[in-house]
Amino acid sequence: MEWMIRCFPAPLRQELLSLRLEMISDIRLFADRPCLIRGDGGECVLSYIPAADDLFEIAQALCGRMLRLSPAATGEGYIALQGGHRMGLCGRVEQTGEGLLLRGLGSLCIRVAHQVPGCGRKLAELLEQGGGLLIVGEPGSGKTTLLRDTVRLLSEAGRIVGLADERSEVAACLDGVPQLDVGMRTHVVDGCRKADGLRWLLRAMSPQLLATDELFGEADCQAVREAAACGVPVLATAHAGSAKELCARSGIRTLLMEGLVKRVVFLHRHKLIMTLMAKETLEAACWERS
Repeated sequence: MEWMIRCFPAPLRQELLSLRLEMISDIRLFADRPCLIRGDGGECVLSYIPAADDLFEIAQALCGRMLRLSPAATGEGYIALQGGHRMGLCGRVEQTGEGLLLRGLGSLCIRVAHQVPGCGRKLAELLEQGGGLLIVGEPGSGKTTLLRDTVRLLSEAGRIVGLADERSEVAACLDGVPQLDVGMRTHVVDGCRKADGLRWLLRAMSPQLLATDELFGEADCQAVREAAACGVPVLATAHAGSAKELCARSGIRTLLMEGLVKRVVFLHRHKLIMTLMAKETLEAACWERS
């Protein structure tokens, strides 16, 4: 994170250095409003107030002076940064023939990637028992960190892992080479859609386990179904605050009903609070509706 701190203006840099950097999960910068720091210790409001021009300069510095406001660069709403960090962009958006174009920058959300060696040990043990596993939690709850370390542990223990890293957040690849430790036996497909990446890995690399971040739509769930049909379990994450919210997604609900996801672990503020079997997750969702 040290290189990132150097990209910030001196007043912001000084305030950040007074905090425990290892506890920061995201840095939120707003034009003409105070900056917010969020992490395990809650929320901290800084005194530094950037102007819109300051935001653009910060974004440029974080991107190595390569940021161009174009649909190709900003149409996804975020940019992957060195070290697995991610910068979300907000402001005035226009629809063009090439896609969404960010015309004016009003705020930034810098998601800070962390490696916590050993945090995935419990999940690695569960996966050794067979079947797919889903890591569930709200944004910022530590899902990606847990996924990364679980993949690393299984890979180091001898499992061939295929990782579909659509947003370059898990392995933080640079020209296809992971910058973060995902294990010596992990093959990474970086930057393509999750469903396409999972199928690529399944066809090309003969994995014993597939992993991906943020399982969401029907296409992603269908790729999980295809992997299971080939005898390859999938480790994935999903955004949800409860079993009810998780099972509201028809694709994931079907995976649970078919037993293609065997276990679901729920996180809250970087802590594993509950592990349920697929049937128990479906039952919990029914209880929450009643």
